[in-house]
Amino acid sequence: MIRLDGQEMKNCILLVFGLLALATAAKLNYTGHKVIRVIPETKEQLEFLRDWESSSEIDFWLLPSSARRFADIRVSPESYAHVAARLADMKMSHTVHIADVGELERQEQHNMAQRIAIFNGEKAIDVENYHTYEEVMAYLAELANTNPLVSTKVGGTSEEGRDIVQAIISSDLSANKPVHFFDCNIHAREWITAATCVWIIDQITTGYGSDPEITSLVDQYDWKFVPIANPDGYAYTWNTDRNWRKNRLVNNGSTCVGVDANRNFPIGFAGSGSSSDPCSGTYHGIAAFSEREASALRDLIAADRGRVKTAISMHSYSQMFLSPYGYTTDLPAEYPEMFRAMEIAVNALTSTYGTPYTYGNTAVTIYIASGDTTDHYYESEGVVHSYTIELRDSGTYGFQLPPDQIVPTATKTWNGLKAMINAI
Repeated sequence: MIRLDGQEMKNCILLVFGLLALATAAKLNYTGHKVIRVIPETKEQLEFLRDWESSSEIDFWLLPSSARRFADIRVSPESYAHVAARLADMKMSHTVHIADVGELERQEQHNMAQRIAIFNGEKAIDVENYHTYEEVMAYLAELANTNPLVSTKVGGTSEEGRDIVQAIISSDLSANKPVHFFDCNIHAREWITAATCVWIIDQITTGYGSDPEITSLVDQYDWKFVPIANPDGYAYTWNTDRNWRKNRLVNNGSTCVGVDANRNFPIGFAGSGSSSDPCSGTYHGIAAFSEREASALRDLIAADRGRVKTAISMHSYSQMFLSPYGYTTDLPAEYPEMFRAMEIAVNALTSTYGTPYTYGNTAVTIYIASGDTTDHYYESEGVVHSYTIELRDSGTYGFQLPPDQIVPTATKTWNGLKAMINAI
């Protein structure tokens, strides 16, 4: 291990900050952008917000499932007066929940730089920090080359030519054991999801053989992770626009780029909770599985058809554990079993640090979401234990959760998952 004296460490920190400052300078500047919080009190107000989200470029960070639940909306300095006036026309007041999104991003970059400067290199990757697509792929490749438990599989290639990579952890692939399947970061700006999956991968691969619980879980099951399911969008959040959500497809006939791959699956495709407008953050695309990201996840989970015990889709933010359905408020026949499993998971998760999580079916608990991964895993692949986990936080940082919250977020999520898996 290389050890630096005080001046060398100071110079290293200054260099890291300088490089990050240069990278940030080329990105979209969110200085002065606010996140406002609105609580619809009536059905008409709720429908207004839903229609507004699906037919405009206004960036809704969170939509409510019902009246008296909050919506979070990012507004630019130029659009703030217009947005406030439209809300007032609907007799809706708002509060400023995040005063300056640009300042949040600067804080995030500062915190990342501090971690880079102090990382001692004892592991292949600092699992307590955020990493680029290239860094995560290099980490997976190194694991596959050095750890006999780990292999990788390319599920597809993105529009811009990036591999959509699955990490496979197994003590015996030939045994065809039950599978726990994870997709992460299908929404580009939700960095905590990739970081959580990388942390769990690290826990499993370093704990096997020394941690009895992890050893047992690996001996019983195969573990399969897609840490970055939307590589083009994720890369774009690092290079250009930290708050980008969709993939980077160039939509024919539109100046707006991108499809929400988590609205591109067939169950309820093009229904409520998705948009036909390419400028919307929930644009569903021209047809189910039109997007390379959705097709890759379809093919990866189908390769283990009949073996998948759980299918987990990692998202942020709002601190929820969600089951099918997303496209309708109707409940699946197995909902009592889903509810039992979610209750066990959330009790274990919450008891870790006392962080409150709610749970229930997607459409009622958070909002209608047609064409999402979880409904596909349940309906098309027959995975009863198919869930979306909305990670930290409840809106203080939104999508720009500080890196010092990666470990507590991942730890409690992992505790909840282990409890659930041991009970189903």
